[in-house]
Amino acid sequence: MSTPQRPAGPDDNDDQGDAVEPAPPSRPGRTAYRRGTAWPNGSTNRLRADVLGALGVLKVATADQLQRLLRPWAASNTVIRQALRDLAGHGLVASDGNTRTGHKTWRLEGTAGLEAAGQVLGLPRSDMGGAARGAGRSGAQHAMAVNETVLAFVRGGTVPGAPGGVGTVTDWATEVEFTLPGGKRKVRPDAVWQAPEIGVPVLMVEVDRSTMAPERVAAKFTAYRELFRTKVKSTDPALADEEPADRMVHWWRRTWPGHTRPGYPPVALVVTDAGPLALANRQQTVADLARDAWGGSWWTIRTHNANGDGWREYDDAVPVITTTLELLAEHGPLGPVWWRYGRDEARYSLLEALESPDTRAAYDARQDAREKKARQEHQELMKTLACADCGNVPRHQSTEEYGSKGRQTWTRRPGGRCWSCHEKDQDRREEEREAEAQARLEAARAANARCARAGRAGARSAGRRARSWS
Repeated sequence: MSTPQRPAGPDDNDDQGDAVEPAPPSRPGRTAYRRGTAWPNGSTNRLRADVLGALGVLKVATADQLQRLLRPWAASNTVIRQALRDLAGHGLVASDGNTRTGHKTWRLEGTAGLEAAGQVLGLPRSDMGGAARGAGRSGAQHAMAVNETVLAFVRGGTVPGAPGGVGTVTDWATEVEFTLPGGKRKVRPDAVWQAPEIGVPVLMVEVDRSTMAPERVAAKFTAYRELFRTKVKSTDPALADEEPADRMVHWWRRTWPGHTRPGYPPVALVVTDAGPLALANRQQTVADLARDAWGGSWWTIRTHNANGDGWREYDDAVPVITTTLELLAEHGPLGPVWWRYGRDEARYSLLEALESPDTRAAYDARQDAREKKARQEHQELMKTLACADCGNVPRHQSTEEYGSKGRQTWTRRPGGRCWSCHEKDQDRREEEREAEAQARLEAARAANARCARAGRAGARSAGRRARSWS
């Protein structure tokens, strides 16, 4: 990627290509500058450098887009057009077409233009790509949509209260080409964005104008996953003594360090050129078709009894976020415009959308909450099982106890007793039963004794009567 350049400020006219004194103003309130022979349209060095740098990134753009990108405070694109005409006079830029709305398109011209832009961006000629010759002849509709996407990221939303943008145009690259393993197939994102200052080491951007079949759009995410799976030998000295297999790392971690989120680098899909309902359906259709690339793998722990709850591992998944160009332009990338594939249908800001859903950490938090609730419910239940005699609150609803009579299963019930009090109660009842039995036995013995005495007394009485009769 290029080295970010500071956007020029409103004092650009302090930096004229040919140092001349300003002429008297042609109209009150305006400052007129004498135009030098080298730059007859009066453009400044700084503005020309900014225009070259922007065209080096975007490849083809209109003066209106360049004005909104480089000089958003300007009332019109006049100064941009002046810079373009001056650069064209030196053979560094050219225009070879118009957009469908009639705006002239501009591009870098030849090797000279590419080298000049490369000097601004700090890139060698080999990294500058082509000059986009002839791109404007057909209106450059796709390039215009990509430019509007970059504009939304850099400038932020247009509606009142919308968040501002992030970075500059030099944080971007277009026409980047990655070769898949085998060397025969390539992955060409529409744009590549780097914003490590906000925690986004890299973001691949795909702009879909609703002209391509959804299956082809979905296939791009499969290709991204194949690309991101590629590993290379690490140059980290700390791994020098490791086994060869342990020294292999994903190439993108070496190219764009600083990744902290699970999974591969994220991809943003920006859809446009259709009605709201059609765009919503298109985003959903692509999500369904590309699920294998972004969905991750589902994991669960059966022993947790979580009713099927689990989490997703994203180590081999491509995070995909999507929005419409219209929403992006209105609210900017930091506004609530992104739908993350795999999450609910709510719209999130960029950093929120990049956080993976259904992670192990989220599952652990839910499981902790379930276990905490279960403990609370258990404690409340245990309070209802307090011993009616001693007030002891049990730790468990059912326990196995070992007593004098061997192992017994004991279940606590509301209004019942603990095992100790239960044993005491059983001993008391046993003692009562034994006492009752002893009392019954003694009563029976007493009754038998009375009967025996009565029998003996009756026998003596009968003997006396018999003797008296004789």
